[in-house]
Amino acid sequence: MQEYIIRRILYTLLTLFGVATILFFIFRIMPGDPTAQVISPALDPVAQARLKEAYGLDKPLLVQYFLYLKNLVVFDWGRSFTSSQPVIDIMAYRFWNTIFLMGAAMCFVLVAGTGLGMVMAWRRGGPLDTGGTVTALVFQSAPPFVTGLLLLMVLSYRMDLFPTGGMHAAGVSIGKGLSVFLSVDFLHHLVLPTITVALYYLATPMLIMRDSMLEVMGSDFIELAKAKGLAPHVVMIKHAARNALMAVVTVSSLMVGFAIGGQVLVETVFSWPGMGQLMVEAAQSHDYPVAQATFLVLAAIVIFLNLLADISYCYLDPRITMGKTRA
Repeated sequence: MQEYIIRRILYTLLTLFGVATILFFIFRIMPGDPTAQVISPALDPVAQARLKEAYGLDKPLLVQYFLYLKNLVVFDWGRSFTSSQPVIDIMAYRFWNTIFLMGAAMCFVLVAGTGLGMVMAWRRGGPLDTGGTVTALVFQSAPPFVTGLLLLMVLSYRMDLFPTGGMHAAGVSIGKGLSVFLSVDFLHHLVLPTITVALYYLATPMLIMRDSMLEVMGSDFIELAKAKGLAPHVVMIKHAARNALMAVVTVSSLMVGFAIGGQVLVETVFSWPGMGQLMVEAAQSHDYPVAQATFLVLAAIVIFLNLLADISYCYLDPRITMGKTRA
């Protein structure tokens, strides 16, 4: 098991290196001149040279690449071309906004989806199974921005139960640190975007858990557990659900990664200042220090979640090995 974990960590580091390299070069071959944001062609040549030196654009591309890798290690990601602020400061605020939004939604999705899928499989063919499947597929078929707009129309504009967007009401003292995300006002603004994301992704763990449970329930060890006279809830949770969780763990890392990286529309509908909005704004303005850092962070989250999923396999199924075959 230890060798498997070490190999997975090494593969993760190599993958991050590859992603960082691709991002560095792809943003420099994109159409358009990103330096035009900070270096006007009308400036004096001497002033242009000084600005290029300040942003590290006067060096050869290969030298820029090695400096970029060195700075990544110490989280020095340069300055924004549009605002001249350090990229790390810009991203810090947006990053936690997205993490709290997606964290709340994904926790609900994984807990509720896994639990519902387990009960639906145990009561296969019943009203809960049929109704839950149809409802989940309907919400998964609807784009998140459509669901979000409908929730805004009904719960915000007509019933006036929730705010129409943003993270805080106008005039409310925001505070500092963790208190920003634990205030009643923030949590009130968090409800609708969380529900929107949760409704879209709920079907994935629920239906996968249901199908996996149905497959496990046909196994001999389940029949043996029933024959021993164990209580139904013990058979369902301790024996069937635990063995069915592998499929949910496999898909959950990818699902959470795609959810964090693909919530541009949700953040736009609810005016939520997160990483999705920042990524689009930076790409449109050719602000490649911000754009490449945003893409890299989102990619790192997906890669790290896959690493956690792989490691969790070892505890869910100790039989897993890597690169070895049994006689």
